[in-house]
Amino acid sequence: RLIIDPAYLQSGRDRALFRGALEAARTIGHRDELAGWRERELLPGTLNSAAQMDDFIARSVITHHHPCGTCRMGKDPDAVVDANLKLKALDNLFVVDASVMPSLTAGPIHAAVLAIAETFARRTIPLS
Repeated sequence: RLIIDPAYLQSGRDRALFRGALEAARTIGHRDELAGWRERELLPGTLNSAAQMDDFIARSVITHHHPCGTCRMGKDPDAVVDANLKLKALDNLFVVDASVMPSLTAGPIHAAVLAIAETFARRTIPLS
């Protein structure tokens, strides 16, 4: 069973950044200018300590970015996929998704994944 653990919120710096972002969002949400748009704060509700805030954050956050690089492509010994997207350890097995990308793109990865898939399809499936 493969488990990918990106180790989110493992450092004090990570937790402090998330606490700061949550505090800023709550400050904005409680401004008088937004009173007509808000009835009450639903989540996280009353938090009396940094530990309670950390607990709420740990239960609530998800990654917006799509994981990539778990089967990264490359020529070095640590790369598991070659330039043709073939898994180096097995015959006739190809990886055609974001996991082959060696690093994150600057924005959403959808276009890059489509380009990877389209390139693979054009190389692999003969057109009639």
